Amino acid sequence: MDLCKEKYLNKLHNNIPIFIAEIGLNHNGKLDEAIELIKRAAESGADLVKFQVFNSEKFYSVYTKSLLNNETPAYDDSTIQFFKKFELSCEDYKTLQKVAQEHGVVFFASCFDDDSFEMMENLNVPLYKIASSEVTNVPLLQKIASTHKPVIVSTGISLQHEIAYAIRLLQKGGCHVALLHCVSLYPVCHDAINLLRIKSLQHVFGVPVGFSDHSKDNRASIMAVAMGARVFEKHFKLSHNHDCADKDVSLTPEEFTAYIDDINMALAMLGDGLIDFKEVEAAVARSARRSIFASRDIPAGTKLQYSDIIVKRPGVGLSPLHIDDIIRKKVKHAIPKDMPICGEDIE
Repeated sequence: MDLCKEKYLNKLHNNIPIFIAEIGLNHNGKLDEAIELIKRAAESGADLVKFQVFNSEKFYSVYTKSLLNNETPAYDDSTIQFFKKFELSCEDYKTLQKVAQEHGVVFFASCFDDDSFEMMENLNVPLYKIASSEVTNVPLLQKIASTHKPVIVSTGISLQHEIAYAIRLLQKGGCHVALLHCVSLYPVCHDAINLLRIKSLQHVFGVPVGFSDHSKDNRASIMAVAMGARVFEKHFKLSHNHDCADKDVSLTPEEFTAYIDDINMALAMLGDGLIDFKEVEAAVARSARRSIFASRDIPAGTKLQYSDIIVKRPGVGLSPLHIDDIIRKKVKHAIPKDMPICGEDIE
């Protein structure tokens, strides 16, 4: 597991994209579906596969529906029963972790309570994800901080001071923290994605910031590359016909591969930011750039005047930047009209 952690941190520190296939609840509580999702995610190029692990009784109040509707509290455990069908056992997760290892991807999870945390600790997962809903879950944060493991914190439904508190608590425990910008809408429309928030998170908190993408295409993630995002999370499903919890914002294996290709292409397009033109443009530069040429037949020993020279293509002689430097300098030998003037031609 330490190797998994080091590989993740090395990629993060070296600005290499990290791709998380968010399996989440898309396994529908079925082990065979979860296994297949891991295998297909690995084949599609994912670095990590992430699950959502929780104890339904500790997830929602039995009064949730009436409380949300501002009604007199009334017992109703239907929400709990809905989420219970997505629960997997500790043995199931042990199997899934083994499958992930066999297929070269890192298994980890978002934990939502102490039971799920203990389950993941028993599996010795190499890192943790904190869902944006749990950014204020101080008891859970404290438990995760005590592991000293890397933590990815989603920031969707979080306020700035809450994110700051969570980062301080986790870093105090020695955890390496990365944030994910996300918008907690499923799917999110383009005018709500707010990619500039990536820059704001980087500026305010000084930690790596990635992007958990809930949009229905790859354009937002491609743009997020230019904002500095290098950790990318996208929900994952088996096919367009796969009936699963987050199917509206999930990619098929083929789409996930294209998603990775698009992000890598965008990263390649960014380049290194250096201003000078590159070696790949050298041939074009040699042909198209200007040089100083003789505007007439210039005898040997002539002191050059402005009337003796002209600026033309190709760029094989002295740069026109040196015109003023060569005026009134003698030429060592005759230079025929329309021939370039080079540094070695000047005394």
